[in-house]
Amino acid sequence: MVNKLILKYIGLFFAFTFFTSIGFYMSYKLQRRRKYLSTILLFLNRLQATITFRKDDIEEIVFNIADDELAPLKNAENNHYEKIIENLNFNNKDKELLLSFFKDLGTTDINGELSHIKMYQELFSEQYRLSKEDIKNKGKLYRMLGLFSGLAFVVLFI
Repeated sequence: MVNKLILKYIGLFFAFTFFTSIGFYMSYKLQRRRKYLSTILLFLNRLQATITFRKDDIEEIVFNIADDELAPLKNAENNHYEKIIENLNFNNKDKELLLSFFKDLGTTDINGELSHIKMYQELFSEQYRLSKEDIKNKGKLYRMLGLFSGLAFVVLFI
C-alpha cells in the first residue's frame, strides 16, 4: 500500500515536471527566435559593409561572414537554404523572409544588392521588434500555462 502511494507521488512529480518543462521550452523557443533574428540583423549589416568594400563573389562573402550562429549557412550546397532554415526557430513569416532574401541575393549589381539588403534589414527589424513583444506577452504565459497545467494534473489525480 505504501509502495503504491510512493509510486503515485513519484509519477505525479514527473508529470508536474513534464508539463512545467513544456511551458519553459515554449518560452525558450521564443527567446531563441529573437536571438536568431538578432544574428541575422548583424549578418545583414556585415554583408552590407562587405559588399560595399569588397568585390568578391556573393557566395564567398556569405561563406566568410557567417559566424557560429549562422554556421549552417556555410554548409548550404548550391543555395539549398530551405532545408537549413527549417531547422532554425523561426515562424513562417521569418522563414519566408529569409528564403526570399537568399533567393534574390546575387541577382543584381552592387547598388541593387545594397538596396536589397537595406530592405530586408527593415523587414527583419520589424520581425525582431515583434519577437520582443512575443517574449513579453507570450513567454510568461507559456511558463505559467505549463506550471498550472502541471498543478491541475497533480490535483486531479491526488
